[in-house]
Amino acid sequence: MPNSSYQPQLGELVLDFARRGADGRPVEGVYMDILGTLAYLRPERGGCEWTTRPENLRPRSRDAAA
Repeated sequence: MPNSSYQPQLGELVLDFARRGADGRPVEGVYMDILGTLAYLRPERGGCEWTTRPENLRPRSRDAAA
């Protein structure tokens, strides 16, 4: 369940629990900013930005990087 008290840092790699990849896991994205009520993310290796609600964001665990 997403943690609504989490506030990512600009440029931080986060998980978006509102968006799922083909494997069913939350999509990773680089946190860009919040404008109004939406958080802006982009793919780590480039591509189109997308928006999500800030409460859908969670930090990427260190285990996910391995």
